[in-house]
Amino acid sequence: MAAADQKMHPVLRIAAYGTLFFGVTCFTIFWTRFAGGLALVWPGTAIAAALFLSIPRSQHLGTAAFLATLSTLATSVFGFGPDWAFPLALINVFEAWFIAWLLVRFRPQRDYVESESGIVWLGFLAGVVGPFAAAVPSSFVVVQIVGGDWYLHAFSWLVGHGLGTLLVLPLALLLMSYKQPAFAKLKEPGRAWAFFGLILLTMGISAFSFLQSIFPTLFLPIVPLALASFRFGRFGASITVLLITICAAITLGTNVGVFAQLDLPLWQKALFLQFYLCVLLLMSFPLAVALKQRQRFMEELVDREAMQRLIADHSDDALLHLDPYGMIRFASPASTRLSGREVVEGLHLGAFFSEFDREIVTGALAAAARYPGHTEIIERSVERAGQTRWLEAKLRAIEPSKKQASTFVVTIRDVTERKLNEIQVSWEARTDVLTGLPNRRAFLDVLEAQLEFADEQPFGFALIDLDHFKRINDSYGHAVGDKVLSQIARIMRENATDDCFFARLGGEEFGLIAGGPALESLSIICERLRLAIMRHSMTDNDGGHFNVTASIGIAQIAERCSSSMAMQAADGPLYSAKAAGRNCIRYAQHMGHFSEAPMRDLPSSVRAAVS
Repeated sequence: MAAADQKMHPVLRIAAYGTLFFGVTCFTIFWTRFAGGLALVWPGTAIAAALFLSIPRSQHLGTAAFLATLSTLATSVFGFGPDWAFPLALINVFEAWFIAWLLVRFRPQRDYVESESGIVWLGFLAGVVGPFAAAVPSSFVVVQIVGGDWYLHAFSWLVGHGLGTLLVLPLALLLMSYKQPAFAKLKEPGRAWAFFGLILLTMGISAFSFLQSIFPTLFLPIVPLALASFRFGRFGASITVLLITICAAITLGTNVGVFAQLDLPLWQKALFLQFYLCVLLLMSFPLAVALKQRQRFMEELVDREAMQRLIADHSDDALLHLDPYGMIRFASPASTRLSGREVVEGLHLGAFFSEFDREIVTGALAAAARYPGHTEIIERSVERAGQTRWLEAKLRAIEPSKKQASTFVVTIRDVTERKLNEIQVSWEARTDVLTGLPNRRAFLDVLEAQLEFADEQPFGFALIDLDHFKRINDSYGHAVGDKVLSQIARIMRENATDDCFFARLGGEEFGLIAGGPALESLSIICERLRLAIMRHSMTDNDGGHFNVTASIGIAQIAERCSSSMAMQAADGPLYSAKAAGRNCIRYAQHMGHFSEAPMRDLPSSVRAAVS
């Protein structure tokens, strides 16, 4: 029916809904218009509102005129007669259109029967606001016809139209929204027979409850209503309440059964029945919607769990779920490879790392628990099968409940390749490609670090410059010059001691930083280096030999200062060495006033020690 409705031509849809509207209106007036007043229930508004919701806005005016004509005809034949049929028809049609407009205006997502909030909006707009807007003008019309108090007629209109709309409109919306697969389930033999049996059970229990007056049995229809809500959801609840309403209205209209025994005027009996039906409606449909949402949630949960399990089983990363104490509740298959253990469930997260990292892991768990939603990252090296591997763990705490502490979700992956690439990139960025020594950037980083504590831990600083290096490039070519620089770097590494840091600063200039014990013997180290360079025989492209010399400037840094000032401290002695004829060492023993610091030659004791 729903699929056919969706494919139906607009004109045919209007004609079909109009026919249903006319038939329901005639039946309602004939069976539920007691004592010549307003009808007990008025489902025609729901049918008209559903029609307005299903057609374009451009067709509303023509549809309203068509429905007003049908309503006028029904009221003329079965209701108050032709004199006042047209004004009441206009009010009825306006009420339906206004309800449709309210639903679209205030609930554009159209989840009227899909969520609890949608049900609330449907009940308020379609069951209260819309009927109330039509109750006041209609009451003055009814006063002109049958007399009485206008507010009593307004209340009767509000209750009857609100009840009728809430009885039928959810069912109509369900039929409009249901897809073919939803109805295909009802065609299954088991469900079809169960649905048919539920209808018979509802009618049987309703007839027994309303037709007899010996026992108080008005609670019995709740049984099939609850069964319908649990077994067939919103559709079953709507059908069941509608069947109970029809049975109750027939018994009230024929004045038999439990309602006939009430010592009340007919309109008060009708009001009692309306209240009874409202209770059933308010109990069943929200329950059915909540059950549907729960079912949908469970289906989504099952699908999500299956998807997560599939991802976990085929992921190269370890996926973990930890309890509040960091113990592993669940571990994906990749955990075996990354942890080096056959089983990790029941162990602490620290099992993936070395025992020395346990405190770091515990701290990360505590930080994640303090800030749920924030991701903590641990990156540590581990030993696996005699190899050093790097693991990266990302921890996130699950928002705790009032009764339960935070649990954790963790992903662990092998980032060895990335880490090696980072190390390689860092090495290349801080290493001179030609000589293999640290470059100027690395040298300045070490110098800055030393200067931070220079007042507490003095250090020595030397600049080494090859003499007349430009002549080598001009005479033998740049290839030979590069070879010379490489050999000089090798000589530096051979003559270095602990706490010595050599670097190529650029061109033919090198730097040396010496701290700790090396500071005391810096002069000796530099003299040995000068002699080694001078004595090393270089080879040109033709097999000839030549020698290279170096000038060295030394400064002792014992105060915190900028790196440029430290460089100046050694620049002065270096220039002094060049001015003295090159191939020598000069040093400034004090750093305070660089321009005034005395430039000294190596003491004879140093030269004697080196020789």
